Amino acid sequence: MEKFALLIGVSEYEPGLQPLPSAVKDVEAMQRILLHPEIGGFDEAIVLRNSQRQEIEETIFKLFANRKKEDLLLLYFSGHGIVTENNEFFLSTRSTNTYQGKLIPPTAVAATYIHQQMQQSKSRHQVIILDCCYSGAFTKGLHAKDTGTVNIINQLGGEGRAILTASNSTQYAFEQEGFDLSLYTHFLVEGIEKGVADQDNDGWISVEELHDFVSYKVKETSPAMTPELYPVKEGYKILLAKSPKDDPKLKYRKEVEKKAYQGKFTIPARRQLNALRPLLGLTAPEAEAIEAEVLQPYLEYRRKLQDYEQTLQDTLQEENPLSQRALDDLKDYQQFLGLRDEDIELIYKRNLLQDSIKSVSQEAPIREKEPLDPQASQPELDDLSSEKGVDYSKLRNLLAAGKWKEADYETYMVMLQAVGLKENHWIRDEELLNFPCTDLRTIDRLWVKYSNGRFGFSVQKEIYLSVGGKPDGKYYEEAWNKFGDRVGWRVESSWISYTKVTFDTSAPDGHLPVFVGLDTSQRGLVGSRMVRERREGLGEFGRVYGLGRCTRLFSRIETCKV
Repeated sequence: MEKFALLIGVSEYEPGLQPLPSAVKDVEAMQRILLHPEIGGFDEAIVLRNSQRQEIEETIFKLFANRKKEDLLLLYFSGHGIVTENNEFFLSTRSTNTYQGKLIPPTAVAATYIHQQMQQSKSRHQVIILDCCYSGAFTKGLHAKDTGTVNIINQLGGEGRAILTASNSTQYAFEQEGFDLSLYTHFLVEGIEKGVADQDNDGWISVEELHDFVSYKVKETSPAMTPELYPVKEGYKILLAKSPKDDPKLKYRKEVEKKAYQGKFTIPARRQLNALRPLLGLTAPEAEAIEAEVLQPYLEYRRKLQDYEQTLQDTLQEENPLSQRALDDLKDYQQFLGLRDEDIELIYKRNLLQDSIKSVSQEAPIREKEPLDPQASQPELDDLSSEKGVDYSKLRNLLAAGKWKEADYETYMVMLQAVGLKENHWIRDEELLNFPCTDLRTIDRLWVKYSNGRFGFSVQKEIYLSVGGKPDGKYYEEAWNKFGDRVGWRVESSWISYTKVTFDTSAPDGHLPVFVGLDTSQRGLVGSRMVRERREGLGEFGRVYGLGRCTRLFSRIETCKV
């Protein structure tokens, strides 16, 4: 059994394609960790820098040809990915060119060519990593190959193929300010080299573990990027590298990952980390360097939001209302920063509302203050869309008035309406997994807006992911317990009673909404009023979530891109 890698980086291009300075650095960093005997342990890792199509195709052929069944083959590419008008995917080369805006195919490497070499290879352990735009399109036309029964070498993990991509078939991949490597490869290298991608602490990093780590880190920095994993057979189990599971720096790093939230630490977390440093034999500079690396993605995300908001404010000073040209340019800048529409939604509402208030104060006569009427609380600023005709104005008004407890119950009521049910019914798993996306977004937007980003389903989901949970609808007990601790539903290892729920903004982030529980026959989700009537408290609520009910909601949130 041997391990071979081919690493292709293209930084320089003909006019018409933007240079990518990080691409060559990417392959050099990947080569370093793959050839390291205590990390990747690869027997060979060939690097091609700014090569022409013929050289690339010949080397790809040699990577897959004349191999043994037990060999592990890895193909990595960093550069431009190109999708034609016929949805054909190509990897760019140094000489890739276009004619009248269309790709000249002989100047690029077709995905179908790579598919052919993969299919013909005897190797049963193949990994493709594509750090480029539209890389999810690579999998089109690639099929599993029936190879019969083959003994799987333990050191390799699963048999099959795995394709990891920096983006899906319609997305750009981004280079980031403050990173020497491309964003996706930066976290690939970090996850392998630091060992932090080894989630189960078994001393090995599998394809799935690496993807989970990188995907979380990338989306933390650039939410508009969604790295993908496409396994064939048990390709997700393939073991790529070893991790220093007993290394003090890795142990400290994992504790930092657990404790960090929104770019900072609570006072108890900070003191615990300070106490842990000498126990692990780490100096203050070593520990601080680890913390800086862990916090970097979130701080970069915050920087982008601040940058975008300042750009919007400057643009509004130049012209108001905004012209279509300005709106188009702002959209382009949003994509350049890797921000989603939902990331900038509050920025627009905040700035456009402030601007309208200023305009009114300058033009209208000053009137005596009148009591605030929640029913008239800027309804035009809230999108109350529903696929099922549900009226969300009551929920909006309760949240705007800060009536969190009533809003919690109203959340239950409107969710029942969205799936065609009435009060005192429950939402079954299949209904939750197919909950109308538009309605889910509306409910979440209202909670997030009126809590100033403190409460809401999306807030809860991000906390759940940050403690090791996955949005796949499956149950992860350790992650769920940590989630309960973080949002204040669990105190000293016990789930709190409903009477202990904090219905004001002093509650921890993600504390609300607390609208679900399980009825006594465990048939599905029901409203919080029924929880109060049927149970003493959230002990059952926490246990039910532990059975995976809440993860169905998080799975749907992920699917709907809430």
